[in-house]
Amino acid sequence: MTLTIYGRPGSRARRPLWVARELGLEVQNIEPAPGETKQPAYLAINPNGKVPALIEDGFTLFESFAQSLYLAKKYGTGRLYPETIEGEALVWQWTLWGLNELERLLTVCLFDRVIKPEAERDTAAADKAEQDLQAPLAILDRALAGRDWLVGEGFTVADINVAAIVALARPCKVDLGGHANVAAWLERALARPAYAG
Repeated sequence: MTLTIYGRPGSRARRPLWVARELGLEVQNIEPAPGETKQPAYLAINPNGKVPALIEDGFTLFESFAQSLYLAKKYGTGRLYPETIEGEALVWQWTLWGLNELERLLTVCLFDRVIKPEAERDTAAADKAEQDLQAPLAILDRALAGRDWLVGEGFTVADINVAAIVALARPCKVDLGGHANVAAWLERALARPAYAG
């Protein structure tokens, strides 16, 4: 098996890289040079011209959540990926929920508090996004009440996918203080050695 993941660990490549490290998979991690993702050779791998991209023995896959689910199911069923169809459905539920309910709002906060030059930041947009985050964070907080992880009894790819999104709260200074279960769960997830690499 030859597994290659394109993208720096701080990008959305963090998701499949985290899964691979949890499973002890040997990965060649390539960080494309500036502009390289727009070149024909890379576009043949990921026609979106973005990272991450995954290649395994001639099979190519773009979209970070597709990659993390693929690796978890292929190499981690019974560990990171549930063995039952119901457990699998819950993994999909939380993954898609995190993408739809959290990522866009946290990305607004990240761009308008951290990434954009200070003169171009829209602090009102960031504040509104943080306010809008409170409802989905409350849902996540209730789901984590009395439990350590999102699906079943153990840590799964659902935790990786959602925690990789919620981790954006740190650099963009979104306060999780009103969501104690989320804050504790995030600490547990990010304390795993495979998160840091």
